[in-house]
Amino acid sequence: MRVLIIGLLTVVAWTGATSSEAQSPDICAPVEKLDKYRYLRQLTLDLYGRIPTVEEYERLHSMEDVSDEIIDEMIGSPEFYDQLRRYHRNLLWSNLGDDDLVGQTIQEEGDDTFRVWLNRGKRDDYRGRDVNCLDMQHTNFDVDGRALPMVENYLEGDCAGGEGCTMDGWIDVEPYWAPGTAIRVCAFDAQPHTDATPNDNGDPRTCDQVGDDDPLCGCGPDLRYCTARGGNYDAVHDALLEEPTRVFEVVIKAGEPYMNAFSTRATAMNGALAHYYRYLARDDDAELKNAPELPYESDWQQVDREPYHSGVLTTLGFLRRFASHRARVNRLYTAFLCTPFEAPAGGLPPATDECSMNPDLSSRCGCATCHETIEPATTHWGRWEEGDDFVYNEDIDVFSNNCANCEKGSCSNFCKTFYITRELETTPGSVDSELGKLKTLGWRTEAEAAALDAGPSALVGRPEYQQQLASCAVRSFSEHIFGRELSPEERTGWLADKTSNFAASGHDFLQMVKDVVTDDRYRRIE
Repeated sequence: MRVLIIGLLTVVAWTGATSSEAQSPDICAPVEKLDKYRYLRQLTLDLYGRIPTVEEYERLHSMEDVSDEIIDEMIGSPEFYDQLRRYHRNLLWSNLGDDDLVGQTIQEEGDDTFRVWLNRGKRDDYRGRDVNCLDMQHTNFDVDGRALPMVENYLEGDCAGGEGCTMDGWIDVEPYWAPGTAIRVCAFDAQPHTDATPNDNGDPRTCDQVGDDDPLCGCGPDLRYCTARGGNYDAVHDALLEEPTRVFEVVIKAGEPYMNAFSTRATAMNGALAHYYRYLARDDDAELKNAPELPYESDWQQVDREPYHSGVLTTLGFLRRFASHRARVNRLYTAFLCTPFEAPAGGLPPATDECSMNPDLSSRCGCATCHETIEPATTHWGRWEEGDDFVYNEDIDVFSNNCANCEKGSCSNFCKTFYITRELETTPGSVDSELGKLKTLGWRTEAEAAALDAGPSALVGRPEYQQQLASCAVRSFSEHIFGRELSPEERTGWLADKTSNFAASGHDFLQMVKDVVTDDRYRRIE
């Protein structure tokens, strides 16, 4: 019998179902209230993401019920914060593709007789053909220590015929992600120099500025400009995804109001993330390069950012996951205000309809239902670049005369990227009044345009949104652990009471969690 019970519990944990979902009428007769053992199991699944241990069950034998002391121990424990980060990661839809890890990438290749680390994308640049380096130690360097070819016009294997290949050997390198160890890296790929080919005007450039676009740049000292598949690639990728969730953790651990997560300057970095910001991120924002110099193995620690930041809403992981201003607004309203944008019931009018040609989406028929809210809100991210960059354009002009006067088809990429030009014109004269404005300020009132320098924190800081943020936080967490949506009756009665309790606690997230998991509704099998 004990084996059967443990097997059933394991299935529940593996599938990720909450125990209120997992009860089967064939196994468990319906009851009004979970007994203490089932209550502990439900708490442990929801707060830790696992089933209780034998010792945790045995602790209950002498107790009438799961005590406040046990619940307090669980809420705020390291396991709880692990689960809390997973919860917020789901809210944020955290995901980054491989292209978001910029900088050079190296990996180990070869066979049982010879294995070496190299940059697959640069083999043609370095050797003139898609081949690895030779199985010999590299010994040919110039006076500055740069690797010179070991063999010119090498004519074996894939290099036979034609002009052959320019070949290097390998060198031993102690990689920054594994101090005290040594790996063999092709000499051209490992180049330790930090100076790149100068600009045409003679201005110097560094390898962390040009990434893998320059033949003089290898992986740099200790391979600092490279991520390594099979080495630290996954650690860097995971750190980028985890930083936004750590912002929530910083705020919650400090007992600050939960909404501070959308305005705080505090973030968290570990050694992998700090290294990524300093040496791997190909962005123009100097703040990235000013990340603290942490030992690579350093655990997560709090770091303060520049004043223009707005908590989780301006972390690199959030901005890259939601690369357009409209996507950023959409995720905020859907996940944290519980107000998803939905198309009008009647659908959109035909594209040929004159009202469908309005370039102002906040007024265009069919679109205005959502965009009358979305467009003004995007202004709060207006100084952040869209796309894969992490750049805050502090000094960009809100109006460009050049971009206002360029003819359709001849506007520069700069103008088309940042400003309203004739390129956006849908019908003659449709953009006349907005030409030359920063795109996020198009068709905005003076009051709405002021949000440009207020940032996203000013959006969530509006008094009318504070109650909504609090209610949504309670609703999202409750539905998460209940394993179902709240009913309409619960959203008007029970949710209002819990939100009031949340406010009375100073919006202490840990107190809200305890309030929900000690509620009779949580203990019922439905």
